[in-house]
Amino acid sequence: MDRRDFIKHSGVVTSALLAPNSGLGQSSSGREATASNGVKQGGASVIVAGGGIAGLSAAYELMKRGHEVTVLEASGRAGGHVRTMHDPLADGLYADLGAEQCTKPGYELYRAYAAEFGLELLPYPRRVNQLTYIRDKPYTEEMLRDQKVLLEFGFSKREASYMSEHGINKLPSLFYRPYLDAFEDEYQPLGVGLDDLDYMSMKDLLKREKASDRALLYFGGSSSSALQALWNAAILKHRKVPMVPTELFRIKGGNQRMIDAFAKRLGSRIRLGSPVTKIEHSDSGVTVHFKEFGDAQSMTADYLVNAIPLMILQRIPIEPYWSEEKAWVIKNTTYDFQSRIVFQARTPFWKREGYSPNIACRLPHLHLIWEMAEEVKGDRSILIGSANAGTTPEQALNAYRQRYPGESIEIEHALAHHWIQDPWSPVCERQVFGLGKLKRFWPEIIRPHGRIHFAGAYADNLSWGQEAATRSASRVAREIDEAS
Repeated sequence: MDRRDFIKHSGVVTSALLAPNSGLGQSSSGREATASNGVKQGGASVIVAGGGIAGLSAAYELMKRGHEVTVLEASGRAGGHVRTMHDPLADGLYADLGAEQCTKPGYELYRAYAAEFGLELLPYPRRVNQLTYIRDKPYTEEMLRDQKVLLEFGFSKREASYMSEHGINKLPSLFYRPYLDAFEDEYQPLGVGLDDLDYMSMKDLLKREKASDRALLYFGGSSSSALQALWNAAILKHRKVPMVPTELFRIKGGNQRMIDAFAKRLGSRIRLGSPVTKIEHSDSGVTVHFKEFGDAQSMTADYLVNAIPLMILQRIPIEPYWSEEKAWVIKNTTYDFQSRIVFQARTPFWKREGYSPNIACRLPHLHLIWEMAEEVKGDRSILIGSANAGTTPEQALNAYRQRYPGESIEIEHALAHHWIQDPWSPVCERQVFGLGKLKRFWPEIIRPHGRIHFAGAYADNLSWGQEAATRSASRVAREIDEAS
């Protein structure tokens, strides 16, 4: 099990209604619509493909700068992998099925949007007082800071001492520290004297740093690049964010409220039910062909912002074709995916029995479980978790029964949301690049291709969901604005 897997186991319809287009001029079936009547003199016309948080925030930033924007969203709702469920939950309860949280520090742009839109951020203690199962035995956080327990696991005395002070999830920092100051620019991992480490696995690096066999088992992936792991750790250090943050926040009422706030401001610039079917581009502009609820359309603009997952983008014909470098990146970028589990409890039974709702179950049918919507008044409560793709509600509930340490489980409703079945937002965060691949991916994955720019959780240096999405969107808006 590598570090990512260890952490995984330990650790809506928008308000933008369909209305006559006010973005890039009028389009009609079977003929091209060209951009006209710019908002500001010299302003650019921009098509944004994808109405997730990256596409919406890019469009919002471009709109504020005076550019003409149209967002083409393939599904019938905006938000992508940000989605809050209300029905069929009872008593005003809700559950975030996708994007989960933000940190502080970190997520500066995301938190600034929350403040601008009047959205309240609530503390989200989903990783606090967590019960973690190791070898099918439960351990409290206090137990996992006990040097005797850690030594029994097989960690070295040095490692046990470090984890006793900092926590088990922060052990990699003990081995990373000598390297991190080499990364002075968080967007430049190459050319800092460590390029050879891209061909070294984390397992081999930890061996070189005298890590124990137990540390290698938990954190020493054999297929992940040591350079990328060190670079990501350096980014977090630069942002003053722990490797596995426990001080988390979420939007009161659900993270979908951020999507709805963007959509309200963008209005009819968002065109729902409009999947892109073909892209044509040149030195002077981009033409995007799409279907609007089945009706063939096309639209021309100065720029295109791609804010859809690359695994979907690679299925869309483009003329002329991508460069060899960009085509390789689009084809080889891989993503995580999982199912979201939601339990509606008749009462918060764990509180009555004196247990934390936060459990690292570390089972295929239930990786983690925690509480949310706790600010909603009433007797009922929500537990939410993650599981392997395809897990059924019954399988998840059986897994929870195996792991919950108390006697009474009052779950009255169990649901599973399978993102992999979503045709437009099936995947989560970008996975690591792999041994020896960093030079091919970076910075090509964020580099514009002519007049096509790239935004999304995949298109930033650290692929942390909503933070990467908003940061990449801000970068793209700035690039287009400066080029116009």
